[in-house]
Amino acid sequence: MAAVLVAAAPLRAQAPVPRSATMVWLDAGGARVQQPTSARRSAGSIGGGVWHARDRVALAAEGSTTLASDSIRAGQYVVRVTVLPRAVVRTDIDLSATTNGGILPGSHGNRALALWQHVRVGPLELSALAGVGRTTRAGRPSEGRRLGGALAWQRSTAVGTVRAGGHYVRGWTDDFRLMEAAGIGLRAPAPSYTLADRQLDASWQHGPLWIQASRAWRVGTGATRGTAAAGHLAAAWSLNASTTLIAQVGEQLADVVRGVPQARYTGLGMRWNPIRPPSVRRDARALGDERGGTVGITTVPDVRGDEVLVQRREGQGEVSISLLAAIGSVVEIASSSTEWKPVRAPREGDRFVHRFPLPSGTHRVAVRVNGGAWRAPRGLAVVDDDFGGKAGLIVIP
Repeated sequence: MAAVLVAAAPLRAQAPVPRSATMVWLDAGGARVQQPTSARRSAGSIGGGVWHARDRVALAAEGSTTLASDSIRAGQYVVRVTVLPRAVVRTDIDLSATTNGGILPGSHGNRALALWQHVRVGPLELSALAGVGRTTRAGRPSEGRRLGGALAWQRSTAVGTVRAGGHYVRGWTDDFRLMEAAGIGLRAPAPSYTLADRQLDASWQHGPLWIQASRAWRVGTGATRGTAAAGHLAAAWSLNASTTLIAQVGEQLADVVRGVPQARYTGLGMRWNPIRPPSVRRDARALGDERGGTVGITTVPDVRGDEVLVQRREGQGEVSISLLAAIGSVVEIASSSTEWKPVRAPREGDRFVHRFPLPSGTHRVAVRVNGGAWRAPRGLAVVDDDFGGKAGLIVIP
């Protein structure tokens, strides 16, 4: 069954404001799964995890267990560390283990390490990735490696947030069982299979609804022969501030690092957040987990108030400030991200509206009307600014 993985959202402190946040989640779901060399079967999964961020570092840990209709039980355990030394730079480190039988890897299982380095340039995010893994089946070990890069573009408008991207990855493995089951073979004797993977993906999010689609292609290179393709469609809907439903259908390529077989799946799941950062409302978010090649889910809180809307995803946020004021008023917005340089908001209908992006990190935003006192937009937590006044707190993962 496709694994459920929560991406840790990093926080970055820029001023003496609240510097930590905690989130806890519980997952439950079911799916119909079919691998190339096995019959279609049903599987159920339960799991949970915790995420905590403080200053420039975030830590997430989760575990899940899956029970299939053929009585095969599997477990997955993930620890992710996120470091954000600067607002435009982020490092993700994943340590994961999967096993048959529900215990840590012994005669059957996998251990893997993955590293992602992200750099944001305006609306673009450039990423480099590397991963290594060791899988053991019936006492026979195999190893896999991955190296590649990714490019993503994101834009937020009044009709939602659109994100599109792609990545190219080279992979190597000596796991002949994994490759032969996926229809990949060797033309001549070689120490390992060599693969080239390409993937395109796009997502759209507006309010409680999130939709994502992706398409991946694999081709053997060198002594490796064979091709494979996979597609994925997912949707998530937030029922309330704590509960999200997720539906997904598609096929995943065999993962050379984590030893996950190629498989088709149709699934429905639910996520419940009993603990989440205060003063935020969580909207639906989901993300195809490119790090491991399996389907994953991530949710990131949005902020909504009378005068502010903050639409957020990992790496960037879009802020919309909307104030009621008399015609002819001068409405100004200032932010710590621009060294408190005031910007005049234009009038749209009966309100004054200003939209602007914010990078990952902790920010403060203030508004004023007709040269009055600076204050926090209604809907944000109130903190001190740098001049003895008040501002609103915004955290972008």
